[in-house]
Amino acid sequence: MYRKIYRPGAVRPSDSIVHRPDKFGRKKLLNKGLEVFDVCVIGSGAAGGVMAKELCEGGAKVVMLEAGHGVPNSQFLSHKWPYELPYRGLRAEKQVPFYQGDVSKTITYVDSDHVGIDRVRVLGGRTLHWNAVTLRYAPQDFKERSLQGIEDDWPLTYEELEGYYDRIEQIIGVCGNDDHLEILPAGKHYLPTIPWRCSEHILNRATSAMGIPLIAVRKAALTRPYDKRPSCHYCGHCMDGCDAASIFTTPDCMLPKARATGNFTLRQNALAREILVDGEGLAKAVSFVDTETRTEQQIKANIVVVCCSTVESARLLLNSRSPQHPRGLANSNDMVGRYLHGHLGNGVSIYLEELEGKPVNQDGATDHVYIPRYNQLFGKNQHIGGWGMQVNFSSYMFPHNATDLPGYGVAFKERVRRMQPGYLMMGSYAKVTSSSQNRVTVDASRPDAYGIPTPVVRFRFGDNDHALWKASNQSMLEILSHLKGKVFTTFGDGPRGFASHEVGTVRMGKNPRTSVLNGYCQAREVKNLFVTDGSCFTTSSEKNPTLTIMALSLRAADYIKEQRRKGEL
Repeated sequence: MYRKIYRPGAVRPSDSIVHRPDKFGRKKLLNKGLEVFDVCVIGSGAAGGVMAKELCEGGAKVVMLEAGHGVPNSQFLSHKWPYELPYRGLRAEKQVPFYQGDVSKTITYVDSDHVGIDRVRVLGGRTLHWNAVTLRYAPQDFKERSLQGIEDDWPLTYEELEGYYDRIEQIIGVCGNDDHLEILPAGKHYLPTIPWRCSEHILNRATSAMGIPLIAVRKAALTRPYDKRPSCHYCGHCMDGCDAASIFTTPDCMLPKARATGNFTLRQNALAREILVDGEGLAKAVSFVDTETRTEQQIKANIVVVCCSTVESARLLLNSRSPQHPRGLANSNDMVGRYLHGHLGNGVSIYLEELEGKPVNQDGATDHVYIPRYNQLFGKNQHIGGWGMQVNFSSYMFPHNATDLPGYGVAFKERVRRMQPGYLMMGSYAKVTSSSQNRVTVDASRPDAYGIPTPVVRFRFGDNDHALWKASNQSMLEILSHLKGKVFTTFGDGPRGFASHEVGTVRMGKNPRTSVLNGYCQAREVKNLFVTDGSCFTTSSEKNPTLTIMALSLRAADYIKEQRRKGEL
């Protein structure tokens, strides 16, 4: 007789009583006698991957819940030419596999400026869909209240996080240089830099004459074989999934190490519905919907770590209501969902005359260079904060000028081809000020396909945000005025956000009245609950947040390991 083997934590038929489907077609399973894991990690992106690897290597039995499912690297559409795609690439077809289920539709914007939340649903989260620029926050970025008189100071300093930046950079592999810039601290273990393109050398002539630094980008892209992964072959499709595993992703870099310990269990297609609590209000289990079978199941764990992304983490906590937490989990002060912010930005492009019609190879790994924040170098500003500029992160496969040039027919096509070798683009990423009025709530009257209340975003840019937007736009035009070529802008009539860099909805802080988490990403009201994705940020800077997310997750993982050793968790 053969006996079916079940994964640890899987629901056996004998463990459950199946009820009739509810109005959403969801069957409820009453679970008995399930294994109790040491830790349940919800989400498999940058934060969840670090947490799972570190805790598994620390001896904890970890189960990871991922709402989506994996996409094999062989199925990425990275190298498809525009003419091979149904809409010639105009509808981002290459990224469609990363937006599974109804994730793209189940969000509402009310009384909101022009912002967008890029929620993906796939194993690996946004690590499958990023440019991999990895920048450290500067010491002053953690002290906005002390230095600028706005927002709040973080409950930790750069010096406390510096060692974790070092460790993460070594784990994932980051190319770059120490450029000796106060505004952009450097690491000690960089891989060789990516060679610059012709257009970037031309840009450097202009920025150098203006006293503006242009540096080699710091990017989680391998310029030589590293950690059993090959070096980048410079195809230029980092945002479309890296089939060579040269760009850091959780499935390629973190989950194999977690599995190697024998302590790791992965549940895919597991959409977290709510975190359940015991009589004392502590987390005891996670209720989730298996999106394939439409059954509602539970995973029991002694510790829950939420890594769903800024909006989804707030949504989960707000949906986790109980007699002990009537406003939502860890939300007695009504701070969960508040302080949503991130980056505002815009872009410009120029087609350099000196490269028109030339046989120039502009291929690469999207970003090769970076313009760090420099507005603080030129005297007192009328605004607080600043911006950095990322360069050439659009794919060269697509002739972007074709959508902006007038004309039709042979002459039009010849002009597009002649201009294409000179393509150079820049995008500014500027700080947005955090405000308690900008927030995420949930709406039970707008459930998703599985009956889970969906998020509602309310956001307005402030006066300082508008000032930064105008100044950053002017700075890009000023740089391009030192170059010869046709310029295209996409400024519009006001700032836009958040460039997938949203943060702040379950923030850490020094003041328990205005924050949810302490400096270790631990919920004050629920000691066995942690949140380590971008929602934990106290404030934002102009730098990309992912490296800081991973460093904070690593620090929180060390704290969890130590608390477990002491018997406190």
